[in-house]
Amino acid sequence: NKALEYKTYWNKDFKDLAKNDVDRMQARGLYQGTIWQYRWFVPYDFKGLIELDGGEQNYLKNLDTFFERDLYNHANEPDLQAPLMYNVTKSGYKSQDWMHQLAADTVIQNYFNDNSRGIGSFIGKIYQNKPQAYVRTMDDDAGAMSAWYVFTASGFSPPCVGWPVYYLNVPLFKSVTYQVKAGKTFKVEVENFSVKNKYVKEVFLNGKKFNKNYITQDEINAGGILKIVASATPVLVSNTENWISSLEK
Repeated sequence: NKALEYKTYWNKDFKDLAKNDVDRMQARGLYQGTIWQYRWFVPYDFKGLIELDGGEQNYLKNLDTFFERDLYNHANEPDLQAPLMYNVTKSGYKSQDWMHQLAADTVIQNYFNDNSRGIGSFIGKIYQNKPQAYVRTMDDDAGAMSAWYVFTASGFSPPCVGWPVYYLNVPLFKSVTYQVKAGKTFKVEVENFSVKNKYVKEVFLNGKKFNKNYITQDEINAGGILKIVASATPVLVSNTENWISSLEK
């Protein structure tokens, strides 16, 4: 299974984060990215990745370091799914925080396609309401960056493109409506909508409590109303069903 080949490179290149080139652009032949950024690029097997990283606790520690040290790069696609990757743990609120920050708040962007960390860093909003809306050298390959924003602003985002599953976050709008199959509509509504309320408190689908941190394509296609109740403080949820990609499925 060629999809499992990433495991053969883990110990050699991605396990040891103490090496001095792990935050260096294009180190060890990587294209427009770093060891830190490419180590998360296994969206189809989050379960296997967590096991390789020493379990959930160590995985969370490394993911925290990645974002807290501003090692994430939104100017290119290799780590584009990383903000969603807290959702495979009980710390999904951190994904909700980062999705909101990257889509609408001021962030520190240390990497571009033509620089090294710390040279020409950018502090500001990545998505801006003007013709030149992106940060410098930001690729919109096949509309990837535009799609990332549209999904995030709508309140649901795919952790693995091609897998009909979307993680939930608080939308950037009070309501968003999509036309789906057979003339049906799928509407996302936010209760307690506010710029400060970026955490998911609870979710309802067509009036019924929805105890999942994700929604499927079939549920979207069926139409209806997804209501997300927002909160200004992180919500630690222990009984929510998480979705995690796995090659064992």
